[in-house]
Amino acid sequence: MRIKTLAVVLIGAMALFTAFYWVTDAARRDATYQAQIASLIAYGQQLFGPPTAANLNTANCAKCHGPDGHGGVIPNLGGRRAPNLHSKSIFEKLKAQAGGAWTEIRKPGDPPDYVNLVIRYGGVVVSGDVHSPMPPWSIEAGGPLTINQVDALTALVETWVLEASKQPDVTVPNTVAAGQTVFTSTSDCAGCHGADLAGVGQFPNLQNIGNQPVTNLPFPISGLDKLKADYAKDPRAFLEAWIRDSSTNYNGGTATQMPPHPQASLSDSALQALITFLLAQKK
Repeated sequence: MRIKTLAVVLIGAMALFTAFYWVTDAARRDATYQAQIASLIAYGQQLFGPPTAANLNTANCAKCHGPDGHGGVIPNLGGRRAPNLHSKSIFEKLKAQAGGAWTEIRKPGDPPDYVNLVIRYGGVVVSGDVHSPMPPWSIEAGGPLTINQVDALTALVETWVLEASKQPDVTVPNTVAAGQTVFTSTSDCAGCHGADLAGVGQFPNLQNIGNQPVTNLPFPISGLDKLKADYAKDPRAFLEAWIRDSSTNYNGGTATQMPPHPQASLSDSALQALITFLLAQKK
């Protein structure tokens, strides 16, 4: 009887332990995830900043993106700017890649996402420009950073992006100056067309877009005649349609090298200010 009683007690205890483990497993996994991400972020902050006497081993991302990642002028590139990494547009790209929802910062071992790929392989991931000033950083692509270091920078940037996604949109005044700020702070604008609008690589010069549309595109589109007619009729409406979704509006739904900019990543007020700035470009 004693053996049977002991066996029953042991089986009951094991059942209770198993039930407790499964009930608390999600919380345990979340705590492990949060601790892992916090460690990565701390390491990412060290890598992001400039070298110091105490820490010479950094990527010095701050040299171009600014000390806090809010963007800055790239040295020796004629005023061309590196993008703000506290960006809702990056959030939208991560969300789209995740199938419509993105809430968890990437951890080591997860499949590479948009931010991780850009850090690994450079700005060519964003613009297709092999001459992008954003170089590849991972050892596998010829850069100086280990996989762990790339993961740490990914976690840092995605922390900023997640925080930015929760901030309310700010109304941008519809002025040339405000539109210029939108242009230079948006990676897809200044990154492809240059801070001076002279174009970068194959991407077109916009310095006279206030007088006429750009028709010598580096890629053929099916709606070129419609593009010209729309610009002649209403340049502002044309630019709005082109910037929002060039593929749907002017290429029969086939992707162009001009990425879409939905309202979620470029607010209506920011778009109108940007267009005001572009229409002021008359050379």
